[in-house]
Amino acid sequence: MCGIVGYTGFGNARDIVLDGLKTLEYRGYDSAGVALGGDYIAVYKTAGSVDALNIPDCAAHIAIGHTRWATHGSPTQKNAHPHLSFDGSVAVVHNGVIENCEQLKAELVAKGIKFASDTDSEIIAHMLALEGGDMRAAVEKVAGRIVGAATLLALRKGDDRIYMLRKGASLAVGVGEGECFVASDTLALGKYVRSAYILSDGECAVISPITASFFKDGVKIFKTPTEIKRTPPTPCACHMRSEIDEIPTALKRTFLSVLDSVDETLLSDVRNAKRIFFVGCGTAYHAGLYGKLLLEKLLNVPCEATLASEFDGVRLHGENNYAIFITQSGETADTLQALDRCKRHGIPTLAITNVGGSSITFAADRTLLLEAGAEVAVAATKSYNCQLLAIYMLAKMANGVGFFANLPDELHSAIQDVYGADLYEERIRTSNLFFIGKGADYVTAREGALKFKEITYKMTDAYAAGELKHGAIALIDDNSTVIVTLTNPKDKHRIAAAVSELRSRGAYVLAISAVGDVGADKTFALPHLSDDDLYPLLSVIPLQNLALTASLCLGYDPDKPRNLAKSVTVI
Repeated sequence: MCGIVGYTGFGNARDIVLDGLKTLEYRGYDSAGVALGGDYIAVYKTAGSVDALNIPDCAAHIAIGHTRWATHGSPTQKNAHPHLSFDGSVAVVHNGVIENCEQLKAELVAKGIKFASDTDSEIIAHMLALEGGDMRAAVEKVAGRIVGAATLLALRKGDDRIYMLRKGASLAVGVGEGECFVASDTLALGKYVRSAYILSDGECAVISPITASFFKDGVKIFKTPTEIKRTPPTPCACHMRSEIDEIPTALKRTFLSVLDSVDETLLSDVRNAKRIFFVGCGTAYHAGLYGKLLLEKLLNVPCEATLASEFDGVRLHGENNYAIFITQSGETADTLQALDRCKRHGIPTLAITNVGGSSITFAADRTLLLEAGAEVAVAATKSYNCQLLAIYMLAKMANGVGFFANLPDELHSAIQDVYGADLYEERIRTSNLFFIGKGADYVTAREGALKFKEITYKMTDAYAAGELKHGAIALIDDNSTVIVTLTNPKDKHRIAAAVSELRSRGAYVLAISAVGDVGADKTFALPHLSDDDLYPLLSVIPLQNLALTASLCLGYDPDKPRNLAKSVTVI
């Protein structure tokens, strides 16, 4: 979940690494640090954001840096990376969790080594220093002793090379003229190089100012670079606001990408499946719930939407199963683990992701790239809308439905109307908030509740409208505000009944409706769409805006909610 960056060359290593860390801060912002190499290693660390780092001007030409999402040890200065070895000869940054850290730490303590932090990552620096000799061989040997994720960068005193290994989390190398770069996300490389070498799991690399070499199991290998299409977004006061505003153009890019990627082989695999799994985490899981409803409706095939972290409990029986994995970053550890289970059972896999060259694009049999553009705010917005569109197009095409070229224009026009929906009222800051819906609208309600929780820290939840009177209505009183989403005419009677029950118990009800009035205190009418199955792409936007407005009114930073990170690379 952490962001790691490295540079070696004839430029200013301090400035380049700090720039990369700021770009990758969405991956973790509990603490940050930089190690400058040369005749000796100087380490600068801080609790808090990258901006809090105080590093003097210097002529260092090699550096590694890290911005952290805490796993082992609280987010303090001593636990921030990089970590130095006991003799000061090696500095390490690490992304992952070492599952056998207690065993390894005990071995080091028995040798008289004292630890300066509470982290598992410090173990790596000490083990590398003890190995000595060929640093690349030492990196591979130490990584081989680690159980769990251990993607790392290491630099050694007096050495102008950076040594690295990918194990469980992403890593990419960029080669320029007289300089080389490495980062856990190509987003940090895009302004410096036009292509990158994406390390596969278990691969090691060594970069110097003039060359990059790659190894697997001690043997040198040759890799082909991948074009970098993503560049850091323009700095702005609120990335989440910018990303919601970008939804129409992001949807157009997804539309074109899916048209270009889907072929008859993929459609045949989907049509012939006897059972389809949708797997994801958080917002991506909600996209999977939408996919389950849509494919069951259009293709009449049994589907199952499962949280990736719970996928190990799913029975993978029968023939002609098919699995669709949804992840914005392409690095979500639980999703990758679930995909690996499917591959071991011989189940064909499709990845829907926003990041080309990410881990899942190598692991899955097929990939649909969203091309939504970089999403920096931790709470997903435009990527969710694009996930829904990709699933919608796949389902419709598998069902034999063609697309009119004006679909992006229709969505663009409708979204402009939706941007005028201001659901925020002062009472929302203090009242108990609930989201309800039915069918696909219940999926939207769940996403709306998640978005609100993520960036306001207020407890809220979503309920299927018909389930209210089976328990949740006990929570309703005159301090309750309920957000209702309704886009299916068949559900109007049921939703109207639920609204009446809520209001009779004192609740204040706000409705987002495509089918007219249902008796709410206030109703926002959604614009007409040519296909009702498109409404979830549209109706979620007022809920995204509601969460954003509430977060700002509460004085929080919606881009960096506490305890969260954008790319969840640990189990």
